[in-house]
Amino acid sequence: MSTAASVHTRTAGSDGFHLNRRGRFLFVGFPVIVLAVLAAAAAVFFGAHGMAPAAASGDEPAAAVETVTVNYGDTLWAIAGRTAPDSPRNEAILRIGELNGLDGGELQPGQVLFVPAGA
Repeated sequence: MSTAASVHTRTAGSDGFHLNRRGRFLFVGFPVIVLAVLAAAAAVFFGAHGMAPAAASGDEPAAAVETVTVNYGDTLWAIAGRTAPDSPRNEAILRIGELNGLDGGELQPGQVLFVPAGA
């Protein structure tokens, strides 16, 4: 009886390298998750800093503003009277506070304030 020797040939690419479930996750899933998180963080960061509050609301057009330098002894009441003489002063003071992020009425000489233009 003769025994025939079986010959196994391998083709290129069939080296027996197979990824299991964990390996597929590490090489494919994990980088995809990291890129998605980075893209979301970039969208939040650049989206939040790229919009002005008036442009974000979309209800009213952005009003023009001018700058005023605070002099010694100036108050918001006096600045509102000079910059918006035709408007009620309390409304002008509120608008100046909104434009500059002021919590109180404390001003420093040399401070630059944004005030509504065209008064």
